[in-house]
Amino acid sequence: MSISYNIIKREVALRSSQLIGTSQATLEASYTGAWAGSLDGAEIPISSIKEQILNVESEIAHIIASDVSHPYRTYIYGRSSALNNLGNTPTLDQSNNPFIGMFDSCVDGETGQPLTVQPTETLFDYEDAFFNNVELYNYCIVGNTIQHTRTTVKLQGCVWNRATQDALYDSGGDSPLPPILTNTWIAGVMGNLGQIGWDSSSGMIGMYSNLYQQGIQILRIGSGGQVNLPLASQNMVSG
Repeated sequence: MSISYNIIKREVALRSSQLIGTSQATLEASYTGAWAGSLDGAEIPISSIKEQILNVESEIAHIIASDVSHPYRTYIYGRSSALNNLGNTPTLDQSNNPFIGMFDSCVDGETGQPLTVQPTETLFDYEDAFFNNVELYNYCIVGNTIQHTRTTVKLQGCVWNRATQDALYDSGGDSPLPPILTNTWIAGVMGNLGQIGWDSSSGMIGMYSNLYQQGIQILRIGSGGQVNLPLASQNMVSG
């Protein structure tokens, strides 16, 4: 499952008093009606709401992508095209989505077999003829270069494409983020809508900013620095 952009933008419009209507019936009609005709607030342009929603989404995605063991990485995962030995690390995945955060794994370009990291000196040693008949699955990233022992490899990591999400927002599509992050996302948008001369006295912007930071703190904990292994594989067998 993922988060519908309609949920985020309607909740933000409601909480920032931008929806048309003062009665239950008119508010419900605005909340569920066509987006372009549902707003009458004079404080926030509709385009600004969109920009802030996408800005906060990208920030949340980057936090997830910066933790190589985060359990939510699977929602925004991508794999690069085939990379030759000593080629540059990619900026785009095989679907032309920009990589964000950190790469977390490397696989054989043909079979998908995972590779393990070795120091670059060891990979140079493997070029000796002594290892010609040995199947080696190793790699190393040095700066902006990937060194490996296969014909080609593919790097894996997180991706987020603003152009794609921009179009999905306009069409009423979904974000790739999991639904559990909905409230944090809404709070983040609300915390960034403040302007000089608007909502400075109620303290609502500050409240939402604090809620967002609390949500981000929980999100940053992620896997707690632990590898996300199934419980069964963590059991120790003795005897």
